[in-house]
Amino acid sequence: MHRTPGAYAAWVHWLGAFGRGEDLPSGHLVSVGVDLGPQMLERLTRHIAEAFHARQRKWSDALIRDQQMLLADPARAVTAIAVILADARRRLRPLVALTGHPALPAELRESLATALKETVTSSQRSLEDSAREAPVELRNAIRQNSLIPALTRSAVAPSGGAPTRRRIILK
Repeated sequence: MHRTPGAYAAWVHWLGAFGRGEDLPSGHLVSVGVDLGPQMLERLTRHIAEAFHARQRKWSDALIRDQQMLLADPARAVTAIAVILADARRRLRPLVALTGHPALPAELRESLATALKETVTSSQRSLEDSAREAPVELRNAIRQNSLIPALTRSAVAPSGGAPTRRRIILK
């Protein structure tokens, strides 16, 4: 595991990975506050915003890519949309978790949560709008598999612990 000295450097390292789509453990991160000093706090807040927006763009790009796959095979769109939206909700978990990370100041958490809510709500509305002329089954599938509930589910702070491994027994 890569060790970074100091609270600021630890945050910058973690945020860089987060922005790239990696979920590293976050238990070692100290609370972001005035005790870091005003200049360091300002720089760290900028790093947090940049990493958050980079990860949010990755989420949005993946959703768009998955939607484009629907266009390639419209006959399977109704069954595929549930899988696509479940995947998009799963990819939202780290973003939702960051918006509730206990080491972040309350106003920053609120700001990030608001930005994420706007993005997800806009994406859901866009999905529904793009399916206005689609068969009723597809419109219903989009509504029933909404992205919005992913924002309200309680999320644990991003930890990025060891991946769960399954034993596979081949006969």
